[in-house]
Amino acid sequence: MRIAFLASRKGYLKVMGALIQAAIDRGHEAILLSDPGERKPGEAATPADLGHWPAARVVAHRWGEPLLPRLREAGADALVGPSLHLVLSAMGLASDMAAARDAAVRLYSVDYVLETLTSDPEGYRLLDVTFYATEYERRLHWELLRDRFAPVARDLSLEARSAVSGSTMLDQLTLVDRAAVRRRLGIAAGRPVVLLMSLKMGVPEPYRRHVWRSGSRLTRAVVATASGHAGLLPEIWKGNGYRALVDATREFSRRSGAALVVKSREKNRDPRFLRASADVFVESDEAVYPYTSIELMAIAGLCVHFQSGAALEAVAAAVPSLSVKVPQSHLRAYPGHEEVFGGREGTLQNFAGVVWGVGHEDAPARLRGRTLADFTMDPEARRRYLERFVGADDGRCSHRVLDVIERRG
Repeated sequence: MRIAFLASRKGYLKVMGALIQAAIDRGHEAILLSDPGERKPGEAATPADLGHWPAARVVAHRWGEPLLPRLREAGADALVGPSLHLVLSAMGLASDMAAARDAAVRLYSVDYVLETLTSDPEGYRLLDVTFYATEYERRLHWELLRDRFAPVARDLSLEARSAVSGSTMLDQLTLVDRAAVRRRLGIAAGRPVVLLMSLKMGVPEPYRRHVWRSGSRLTRAVVATASGHAGLLPEIWKGNGYRALVDATREFSRRSGAALVVKSREKNRDPRFLRASADVFVESDEAVYPYTSIELMAIAGLCVHFQSGAALEAVAAAVPSLSVKVPQSHLRAYPGHEEVFGGREGTLQNFAGVVWGVGHEDAPARLRGRTLADFTMDPEARRRYLERFVGADDGRCSHRVLDVIERRG
């Protein structure tokens, strides 16, 4: 088969890199649709990125241009992408999806960190298969949007238009050379690692931007008041909770004899104290195969994050994590917000023996006086978490996707 992959962004390659390689290994022709004009900062897939798959054919496709002619010229039998319906709709290519089906080009959407929960049920009418990491995620999607799925379900079988595969992105864990990662970062073999995933500050969440930003209390108070957020002044005068947490994480690492590795991205707009606190500060996120975060997770003994998808990466790598609950007002409309960000026991960000959820006010105290020995993963809890939220950790999720694509022809 000739299988085309949306490959214009680094993020897409992180999600599908293992899938592209698996397709090539199974004798399929891989076609990488690359956008030379990709404008999202830091996301454009480069020739070096695409070079990880020298057997693949690169075909240019610019944002918003008709897609079906490119697929026909390339002789593609199928098109695969993360959140495919959402992405193509954003490009203004909804009509191309219908035309592709009429032209016998199969359409497949793979999952990225539960993002499929946000996908429009109408996508089931246009896509051949929507993939989910777990059966729980699939059922949750149907339940959260049940009113919108109801008319779709009257016309077609939801089961037939969906499948459970696990995470193609997390297949990349099998690629990581842990010794090489340590050498590159200057961390001695055997030295424990505490990984802190920095908080995204450049989001429309006032608490982060005013209470936890760099600067003195006075500076932060003036900025907050001038921008209409005087209600945050009591929190500002308490101090900087982000700095308190970073300091506590630093001391925790020292007690554990561990290197503190801080993973960031330029767009996170970190406060200045974050870089100064790290033994190793990783800001580059250029790597796609294997991608940077999964490399760092593979050498970690504990991950501290802010209710992020790092929870899933950590469990896949058998790394316990501390999930710090922060205000997420900008995500309240997200389907499944309570399940993903609510922090109830037994949910994605708070699962005893795997990921410990803690409020940002209490997080420094949770680390104080403790060491890595106080955070150990429960194998049975991990098994249950994988089944519910992550999927199989055998490195063969990409092959399960291909099994479905090959059966569909």
